[in-house]
Amino acid sequence: MRMLRMSSMRAFAITGLLLVSARPGLAQTPAAPPAPPALAPPLLSLAEARTIIDGALAFTRSQNLNMAVVVVDAAGNPVSADKMDGAAVSNMRFAEGKAFASAMLRQATEALAELAKSRPDRYFGIMNMYPGKVYLVGGGVPLVADGRLVGAVGVAGLPQGVDEKAARAGIAAWENARESMKK
Repeated sequence: MRMLRMSSMRAFAITGLLLVSARPGLAQTPAAPPAPPALAPPLLSLAEARTIIDGALAFTRSQNLNMAVVVVDAAGNPVSADKMDGAAVSNMRFAEGKAFASAMLRQATEALAELAKSRPDRYFGIMNMYPGKVYLVGGGVPLVADGRLVGAVGVAGLPQGVDEKAARAGIAAWENARESMKK
């Protein structure tokens, strides 16, 4: 009898637990996952990047040359890129390396290229810090709006010194477009 009493008490307890856990009001419901954080608006829009590229392309066409151009955001991520007919495919990679270096180091790559002569330790330190990502040759220029770095432009495939002129022509077109938007 004692054994029977123990088994029935156990059965009663198990049945009670099953009933309690089956009732929706008593079971704990998981909390809804938090909403993902809102994205901040980009500091450099695709339209602005295309304005820079179009300005650089116009300059290059006026020189009767071919090149590749890449615009990156402040983190070095490509926003837009273009390669003119006749320009080598490798120039896209060179232009991106120049733009990336200019954005990361907040300087024109022409000045950074001088580090190979004046500060080889720093030059090779940068090259090792970003292996395969930076190209420290003239043609990369930072983009600054309202005192803030918003990205960089890189141009490759033109004669020495002309890459940077094309990049600066694109920046001038962008600055003119920004000024006309303020009016």
